[in-house]
Parts: sequence; structure tokens; C-alpha cells
Amino acid sequence: VVGSTSRPKIDAARAGFERLLPPGAVLRVEGVEASSGVSAQPVGFLETQRGARQRLEAARSSVAGQCADFCVAYEGGIEIGDLGRKVCFAVICIQSRDDPYISEVRSATHSLPPGIEKLIDEGQELGHATDAFFEERIAAGYGKSTGGTIGALTGGVVDRVEYYAHPTALALVPFINAEAYGISRANPLCRGG
Repeated sequence: VVGSTSRPKIDAARAGFERLLPPGAVLRVEGVEASSGVSAQPVGFLETQRGARQRLEAARSSVAGQCADFCVAYEGGIEIGDLGRKVCFAVICIQSRDDPYISEVRSATHSLPPGIEKLIDEGQELGHATDAFFEERIAAGYGKSTGGTIGALTGGVVDRVEYYAHPTALALVPFINAEAYGISRANPLCRGG
């Protein structure tokens, strides 16, 4: 269960899990409404991390989440990078059923053009700022609800699904190697000792 009804986030969870599923495994992915409890545009790692963790908790508390083998949460954030410019990233959290362990991964970080930075400074959330700045690219599938900021910036070479799928797979590493991580081996991805 994904703590969001966003199609790119649901598709990213599916893509991340598909990379690591054991042969013959059946995958069913669904999204649920899950509040982050943070601002619409989290600023800084700590607020973004808190949003991902709270989305995970909300997903796990849902009816679907209580029955799911895994719950996944994504939260995108921005921060000021080393060079004083705004950069964006995401925090991904995954938890298996009946285990308190939460795997948490930070995505790659990428820069934002000054025009998008300006719109964010004026109070717009990153996705809306991207849609306004790259308005002509929305029809090609590079808006907030589709390819995301990274899709608009790369012309679709990397889209929002791929941007989230890679760290999703990385966040699943402890579950595959449960014994090495000292967590429950009772998850469907565990590959034994």
C-alpha cells in the first residue's frame, strides 16, 4: 500500500518492487489517502523526513495498510544546497507488516532553475511552480501529476516514476537481507540467510 493516490507514486512503488520480487511472486499495489502532516512544500530534510514517516504511519493505519505486506511513503522536499541554490529530493520510507523496522532512503538530489526558485520563493509548491514555469511541457506529460519536475527538466529522459523507483528498490534492500539487518524474516522479499 502506497501512502498516496498519486499515479506516479503508485507506479514508482510497483516499479521498485518489480525489480526485486522473487520468481512467481504476485504484486498488487494500491494507493490510499495519507496525510503528511507537514506543509504542502516541505523545506529541509527534517520536515521532508517527518512528512514521509507520517504518511507511512497513516498508510499502515488504513484498512488496506493493516493487511498489506508492505507500506510505502514518499515525500518530496526542497532545501538549500551547498552552493546556496534550491535543490529538490525525496524521502522514501517502507515498512513490512508486523515489524517495527522502517527502511528510509533519500533520493538523488537535483538543482532547480532560477525561475522555479523564484516561484517557490513567492509561495508556490514545487509541482505548481514547475507547471507554471514549464507550462508548454505539461501537454507532453511533464507536469506535477505526470513526469514531475525531473521529467520537465530532462524532457522525459528521467520521469517522476523512475526518480522514485530507484530509491524504492534501495529501501527494499533490508527486507531482502532481513537476517543481515536483524529484522523479521517473515516478509515476502526475504531471500534467506
